[in-house]
Parts: sequence; structure tokens; C-alpha cells
Amino acid sequence: MTKFHIFLLSLLLLFGTFVFSESTYAQSSSIVNPNQTYSYANMQKDIKKLEKAYPGLIKQEIIGKSEYGRNIYAVSLGKGESTVFINGSHHAREWITTNLNMNMIDKYAAAYKNNTGVNGYNVKKLLNDTTIWFVPMVNPDGVTLQQSGLKSFPAKDHAKIIKMNGGSKNFKRWKANGKGVDLNRQYSPNWKNLGGPKSPSYKNYNGPKVAAASETKAILSFVDKIDPEIAISYHSSGQIIFWKYQQTGSRYTQDAHYASKLSKITGYSLVKSKSFGGGFSDWFSTVEKKPAFTIEVSPAVGETHVPLRNYSKIWSQNASIGLYTAQEGYKLFDSRKAAASDKVTKQIKTYNKTAAKLKNYYSTDIKSESKLKVTSTHKSLYDKTNKEIKKQEKTIAKLPAKYRTKPNAALKTNKSYRDNSLAYMNAIHAGDDLIQTNKKLTGYLTAGTLNSTTFTAHDKLVKQTDTTENQINKLFGKTVRKLATAKFVTPAKNNNKDIGYDLARYELLVETENQLNEGHYDMAKENLMKYETLPSTHSFEKTETKLASMVQAIEDELLRVEQEQSVEETEKDKLPK
Repeated sequence: MTKFHIFLLSLLLLFGTFVFSESTYAQSSSIVNPNQTYSYANMQKDIKKLEKAYPGLIKQEIIGKSEYGRNIYAVSLGKGESTVFINGSHHAREWITTNLNMNMIDKYAAAYKNNTGVNGYNVKKLLNDTTIWFVPMVNPDGVTLQQSGLKSFPAKDHAKIIKMNGGSKNFKRWKANGKGVDLNRQYSPNWKNLGGPKSPSYKNYNGPKVAAASETKAILSFVDKIDPEIAISYHSSGQIIFWKYQQTGSRYTQDAHYASKLSKITGYSLVKSKSFGGGFSDWFSTVEKKPAFTIEVSPAVGETHVPLRNYSKIWSQNASIGLYTAQEGYKLFDSRKAAASDKVTKQIKTYNKTAAKLKNYYSTDIKSESKLKVTSTHKSLYDKTNKEIKKQEKTIAKLPAKYRTKPNAALKTNKSYRDNSLAYMNAIHAGDDLIQTNKKLTGYLTAGTLNSTTFTAHDKLVKQTDTTENQINKLFGKTVRKLATAKFVTPAKNNNKDIGYDLARYELLVETENQLNEGHYDMAKENLMKYETLPSTHSFEKTETKLASMVQAIEDELLRVEQEQSVEETEKDKLPK
């Protein structure tokens, strides 16, 4: 076999493999059949099937109603936080773009599930990074009228629909929505200067005002909700791509690059003249200030729908457009979120200079016990810093998780100043409360007040001492902790020790009194002897007087009892034996 024959055989094998793989790919869908007059009912049925077949990957959402009450469906494909938007059938007779939208959903989902590529694109990775949102049929009323005629509309409206169609009952040329408004002339850019019919018509009527049609309102609201990075609006006639509408500078350069790539993928020509405005892509580019492209998928066919025989080529030219859009959309999203992350990080670091001033109040300026206080200036700066941190936390929370690392790291510094400041204020407040409790308890004993109120205050002192000590241990800096301990904890502990002795003596005397009342004289004597062994500080004169009075009363009672017992013994001895 000659080298030429070997080469030829290799080409044949390669071509055969390519044809087989493309054929296998083309037949991989078992849900959407795009090679048919694809109706609103077909779409509804297939959306439900797709959602059921690919749970977690595909979901549907009703984003509004048409003028005649038909649902306007959005379908999401993917799991990423980045979003792009593709729509079809703004115009009724251009329903083949719905076939294209739905086929993309079907084919991409199958590739994701099977972990296979499409035209070199890693579908799984792209759809994990990005969610592609589709509105396959923006104009369900118009499509239904164009495909099925008047039978799907109220009889009372037939006459005015026919009038809008120039008196004809043949609706193959119908372009508008069900009320005779051209939905792709309903958006704000240059709307007043579009020209066209002055009343509802099968085509080109701009509507009584911008966004008058319910379908347009639904799209505008939905775009605001999903915030896509790039938008593709599919139309059907001309094999051209509209993309230029008032972009300048870097936006022009960026969009020109995307347009050039879309042209290369599809083989469609780029429209060099400016569009007239009024269209979805004009609005998205002008108002959202993001890339938008209107892609016309078929050779011009006049005022009717594209024949189904054109679909196979349309698909081959557009099969990877959604994936390219997802890929570039994610890059824009990543760049935008990274910039937002850097911006908030810079803001946080700038505020660090203000937050750092808190350290003066809880550490640097604390040189003596007299400085251990919370000033209004300190509290004001703390509140301001805390408010700023909460604001930044909310900003960071809006970022996808991937972009939170840098600002969160920067925020840790400000949080440390805030948290150290809060720990200081908590400790000082606890210390001040401890001083007050200690002072109150001391006042009770100074006044000789020994009752349940005194014991409650003492229990409170014990608990507050522990709490304050724990909070002081959280203070920033060894010097501050030492000063705070000396000012708040040490006096409380010392006083608690002294007062504890007096309260223990008082408790024993109360117990002894109860024993006397119950006639347990021997036990009372033992407690009285025990009382003499208890330590005392004699720090509180009136308390000592009261305790001495209690002792004297107990001794007097014991003496009285002994005397009575002695008399009884004497009387017994006098009795005859």
C-alpha cells in the first residue's frame, strides 16, 4: 500500500469518526425535537420534561404573562453564580429561534450529565461556573397566532386582529405580539424616533409608550433580577449580527472583540452601521452597559417564518454560541467580582487607620488605675467602628464566597480593634458594678445590718468578682490586666474575705439561737464554743456590737437554763427517798 493510499485511508477513517461522533451528538437529545413547527404547547411540555430529567441543573420560572395571559417562561441551565441571558421569538414569525433556544438547553444539559464536550467546550465546567438563563419564547401570543391563526384567541377580538393584519386571515407574516405591538421596538433607546405605524399592526408598531407591553415589562424585570453579564437576542433573518449601539472607548473595543468571535463561530456578517434603537440589545447595551448581540440566524426569507429545512444549518452555526457566551460571561463576572472584592478590601484597609485609634483607649493610654474608665469619646469611636464593620460585612456577604477571602482577612484587623475595645468596656463596666456592690455590702456591715439582704448582696459580690476577673483576663495587654485587677478585683476579694468571716459568725449564732428555741442546749453550748474559735477582723464596729449582743443573749439564756436545771435538781434532792 502506497503512502498516498495510507494517507487517504487515514483521512477516511478520521472523517468517518467525525461524522459518527457528530451524528451521535446530534441524536443525543430525547426530549426536544427542533425539526418541527415548534409551538407554545410543545415548549411548555418540553420545559417540564427537561426540568424533570435534569433536577438541580435545569429549573423553570414564570416571569410574567403575555397580553392574552399566556405564561412567559424562563429556563435556567447551570449552577454558577455568574449569569448570561439568551432569548428568542421577540417576533412571532421568527419562532425558529425558540427551536434553537430549546435545543441548546437540551443538548447542553445532556453533555453536562454525560460529561462530554461540545465543539471543544467543557460543558460541565462552564455550567458549574455560569448559569445560562433562556427565555425561549418572549412572544407566545404572536407565535401562537402566526402558527395557528385565530382559533386560539377570543372570538370578540378576531375582527380587530384581522384589521391589524390588513384585513387578511393569513397570519404567516405576523411579527407583533397579540395586541399588535412590535416587542423589539418597545425598549427605550431612541424609541421616540423609530417611526413606523401609528396604531397596532402586524409589524413595526412601537406601542403607545416605552415598555407598554406586558411581555416587555416581564423581560425588563427579569433582566434586573438575574443581572446577566452578556445577552444574546436571537432573530431570524439575514445571517447577520447587530452589536454596535453607542459604545465608546474600552466598551467598544471589548464588544468588537466579542462580535468578531461570534461572527467567526457562526459565519455571519457583522453589521457595521449603527442600529436604530428600540431593540432589546440596544437597551441592554445602553442601560445595563454590558455586551449585547442580536443574531439573525437564517438567510432572509421575506415576511414569513424560516422554513424548517434551514434549521440543521442554523444549529450547526449556533451550537456553541451559548457556551461561548457562558465562558466569556464568567470571565466578566470574575473580573467584576474580583474588582469589587479589591475595592471593599481597600476601603477596609483605609478605615483601619480610624479603627486603630481605639487602641489608645483600651491599651496605649492606660498608665494608671485612674485611667481605667470608658469615656464618651471612646464609646462614640467604638460605635462608629462597629457600624462600619457591619456595613462592610454586608458588602462582603453580597460577594460570592470565592471573592470574600481578601476583604475578610482585611476586616480581621478592624474587628480586633473593635473586639478588644468591647472587651475593655465590658470589663470596666463590670468592674464599676463590682465596686458598687462591694460598697453597698460594706455599707450594710458598717451599719450592722445582718439579714437576708446582706447575704444576697454577698452572693452577688462573689459572682461579680468571678465575672469581672474573667473579663479582665480578656483585656489586651498585661499592664492593663494588672491595673484592672488591682482596682476592681483585689479590693473585692479582700473585702469578701473579711465580710465572709463576719457572715459566717452571724450564721452560726442564728443557728445557735434556733437550737436554744428547740431546747437543744448541749448543741447550743458546742456552737458557742465553736464561735469563739472562728476568725474575726473586727472591721465593722456596729456589726461586732450586734454579734456581741447575740452572743450575750445566748449566754444569758444558757445561764438561765442552767439555773433552772440546778433548782430542779435541788428540789429533787429534798424529796424523801
